[in-house]
Amino acid sequence: MNFVSRIRDVIEQERLIEPSERILLGLSGGIDSTVLLHVLCDLRTALSFDVGIAHINHLLRGEESERDEEFVRSLGRTFALPCYVARVDVRKEARDSGKSLQHAGRDVRYGFFRETATRHGFQKIGVAHILDDQVETFILRMLKGTGMRGLSAIPVKRDNIVRPFLGVRRTDIEEHARIQSIPFVNDSSNEKIVYERNFIRKQITPWMEKLNPAFREKILLLLKDLTAVNRVFDAKAEDFAGAFVKWERGDASLPVKELKVLDDETRFRVMAGILGRVEPGFIPLREHMRQIDNVIGGARPNLSTALPHGLRIRKTYGILTVTEKSPRAPSLETFPVSRGTNRLEEFCLNLQVVSSPGACDGPALAPGPDSAFFDEEKIGTLSVRIFREGDRFVPLGMRASVKLKDFFISRKIPREERRHIPLLMSGNDIIWVIGHRIDDRYKATGETTRRIAVYANPISS
Repeated sequence: MNFVSRIRDVIEQERLIEPSERILLGLSGGIDSTVLLHVLCDLRTALSFDVGIAHINHLLRGEESERDEEFVRSLGRTFALPCYVARVDVRKEARDSGKSLQHAGRDVRYGFFRETATRHGFQKIGVAHILDDQVETFILRMLKGTGMRGLSAIPVKRDNIVRPFLGVRRTDIEEHARIQSIPFVNDSSNEKIVYERNFIRKQITPWMEKLNPAFREKILLLLKDLTAVNRVFDAKAEDFAGAFVKWERGDASLPVKELKVLDDETRFRVMAGILGRVEPGFIPLREHMRQIDNVIGGARPNLSTALPHGLRIRKTYGILTVTEKSPRAPSLETFPVSRGTNRLEEFCLNLQVVSSPGACDGPALAPGPDSAFFDEEKIGTLSVRIFREGDRFVPLGMRASVKLKDFFISRKIPREERRHIPLLMSGNDIIWVIGHRIDDRYKATGETTRRIAVYANPISS
């Protein structure tokens, strides 16, 4: 069977391109994508599909990048195909995003391919990944310690992205290019072994081939087995996430108790799925999972750890939170409070202070989280500030003072929230932990002759 017929069988058996569909091919101008372009153009009439090409000029290799762009444009003219080209400073993208050049380049390419396909009516996006790419990715991830989850096979089809060459070796592609006299361009950066993948391609795989010429096929079989096992664990992780993971403003929270009883591999996948959604593209390693397990299994009720890309894992009284947000620095200011409405931007709060004569009875004796009532004769200069070490007050209904820190702990208020809770002060005394409890010594009673009512309401946007 000749090379083109082999690829036709893959397309038809895997249903990669259906009749009447349009496929947008990501074309670098290198041998793999250029040969794939020639094969697709050979098959487009027989299989009734249309082809377009898309190219990203990464602006990384000077004249070589310009040469590649012009070569792709010339292929578009030769085959009379729609050709879409974008020029992106990937070095700047990497610097701005904190990603590696390779990672930033990949994100830019796929983003451009998807946007172009959507805008111009292409149902499929074709990329020229080959068998050697599968093997190199396997070795690279294994060396980085990505775990079993990261050792699945690259799929021949995922969503609208198709890979017709995924089972083809580079030697087969080189042979077809030679026989058919297919021109292509060489990327000089592929020769630099400073890049991890190039080092594997140039140094490691030739050595492995000497040990076993069929090692690529052996790795592919192993990848298929791992993919089948991964599907089982992924299904368990998806069921757990659907039942227990809650999302709010881009952050995830889930119960520690239920997380603890999962087997290690399923727990890894639950966390990997969450982390990948909070920070797209992030692939956690086993060392990251050990950090997370230390938080989950730690005896203290409040624990946290930091992961790459600004990710934070926080345990607070049985709830694990995954976030990308940095904790807001608390204000150390003291804000004066007067009669009337006080707008406290720092706390997103309007504090209304109303003075009125008469005893306090009925509902006023049972203040709510947003209202409090005090004996005016006991009140001095009012202000608002946050918690300080050593703070004490007498919670309503108690006779003795308690440490405010112990009060927070008893109410299971997360540590990072404690210094953002406003405290209403009378002089140097805390008279209301706003939203929680007033001080018993300052409460309004039936014997109060003048009382102060304080209402706390969020600032409306």
